[in-house]
Formats: sequence, structure tokens, C-alpha cells
Amino acid sequence: MMRNHRFALSVLLLSLGKVTFALQQHINHTLTYAASHLVLAQEMQNQVDSRDTHTIEPRHDSFKVWNRERNAHACIMSIVFIVLYPLGAISIRLPIHQIPYLRNTYLQNKVMAMHAPIQLLAFVMMIGGMALGIRVAQFLGYIHDPVRAHVVIGLLAVCTIILFQPALGVLQHRYFKRTGRKSKFAYIHRWIGRVAIILGMINTGLGFQLAKKNVIIHTHTSAVECKRARGTFTQVIFQ
Repeated sequence: MMRNHRFALSVLLLSLGKVTFALQQHINHTLTYAASHLVLAQEMQNQVDSRDTHTIEPRHDSFKVWNRERNAHACIMSIVFIVLYPLGAISIRLPIHQIPYLRNTYLQNKVMAMHAPIQLLAFVMMIGGMALGIRVAQFLGYIHDPVRAHVVIGLLAVCTIILFQPALGVLQHRYFKRTGRKSKFAYIHRWIGRVAIILGMINTGLGFQLAKKNVIIHTHTSAVECKRARGTFTQVIFQ
């Protein structure tokens, strides 16, 4: 009986020794695994830090420039098609001769005093806004397939104004100086202008709608993702 107890105790001690040895090996393996992954995470962070110094800041600068160009394009084209072009079109219909302080001034010549200067200012601003819009569209890939409706309508409205409106306006003005009457150029000039202004107003709304869909990847996203990966590694290791 005593021998059986001694044998059982020996077996129990041997089993405990094996369990302790296995547990110690498991702990050593876990610590080695954790250390290797911490080293890997640190190497990733060092690479991110070096990229932050050399490549991320220039990309961040290019994003800031692009964002300013986009905002400038939106502001310029909104002012052109919502304020200046309609104001220039309405100015030729203003009853200047009925306003006491203006009837005997240079503003009586509504075409040269108001209509032409306002439309010329809008024309120059429109060309600058179009150039900015093309740069923004190239940056986002909107000029290539699939082409966005905002780009198509914008180019259609702007090119129509550039190609037809100045020439038609000059032809009508010369005809009016000779005859004192309207010609067919006046009606074509008027209706092309109205259609282009309406298209520009619609396209302004489409532009703001399209701006909401622009996916901007912040320049420090890679650093954030690597830091998250490092945190995930640490969490998995020590769970």
C-alpha cells in the first residue's frame, strides 16, 4: 500500500515537472514571438517616419495646392455665372434715362458703359476659372472615361461663349452704329447668352454636388494605418 502511494506521488511529481517544462517553453516562445513582432512594428514605424520626412510633406503640399485650385475654381465660376453674366445681361435693359442722377451721364451709353465692361470682366475670369477647372479635373481623372457631366456641360458653356458671344456682340454693335436697329446677330447673341448662363448656373450646382463625392486621401493616412497595425500586433500578442 505504501509502495503504491510512493509510486503515485512519483508519477504526480513527474507529471508536474513535464507540465512546468512545457509551460516554460510556451512562455519563452510567446515572449520571442512578441519581441519579434515588436521589432517589426518598430521597423515599420521607422520607415513611416522616414517617408514622413521625404515624401509625405510634398504630397501634403500638392494636396493643399490642389484644394486651393478647386476652391478658386468654384468661387470664380459661381461669381461669373450667377452674378456677373446675369448682371451684364440685365444692365442693357436698365432704364438709365429715367433715373434723375444718371440720365445725363456716361451710363446712358449702356452697352459701352456697363454691358461690355461687365461681360469682359466675366469673360476673363471665366477663362481663368476654366483653366483651374481643367487642372482639377486632370488631377481627379474626370477628363478621361467616364467623363463627368459637370466637365462636359462646363466645357460646352464656356466654349460656346468664347467662340460666339464676342464676335456676335461686335457685329451687332457695328450694325447698330450704322443703322440704329437690331440685326439677326443681336437675337442670336441674346439667346446664346441666355442658354449659356442657364447651363452655367445648372453646372454650378452639379459642381458642388460633385465636390461632395471627391475622395480625398489624407497624406498621413499611411502613418496612421501603420500605427494602427502596430497597436493591433501588440493587442494580439498580449491577449
